[in-house]
Amino acid sequence: MITQKPILAIDYGERKFGLAISDSKGIIATPLCVLKVQEKNKTEKIIENILKIVEEYKIKTILIGKPQPFIESYEKTAKKIEKFKEKLEQKTTLPIIYQDESYSTATAQNMLLSLGQNTKSTKGKIDMIAATVFLEEFLNSEDRNNA
Repeated sequence: MITQKPILAIDYGERKFGLAISDSKGIIATPLCVLKVQEKNKTEKIIENILKIVEEYKIKTILIGKPQPFIESYEKTAKKIEKFKEKLEQKTTLPIIYQDESYSTATAQNMLLSLGQNTKSTKGKIDMIAATVFLEEFLNSEDRNNA
């Protein structure tokens, strides 16, 4: 499957959604921003903000990180992510693809720590770096599949 670029990657979270974007050629993944969930209209407001970003950056494909259900808590999270995807699909005709995001947060934390960033200063960055990690994995796997 050839995916249209640029791609917006979404790291789903209960309180924060990390976003990353690819370039138009699908070579580079870049952290974009973190959207914070407000108590009122949680999902609706996040989707509204995502759609503004989709329009602004001329996104062609949306990638949503979804953990493998290794443990029960991952299974619950996966179900919430599926519901989020369904709501997003009602608002856009863009293709929405799942990408395994297992260990992306741990990888992001390790990357930031190796750059000398402490845990407190990286809290807001972790989610968008995690989205960048699994977007990069997707781009690399797609390159291999198309080669």
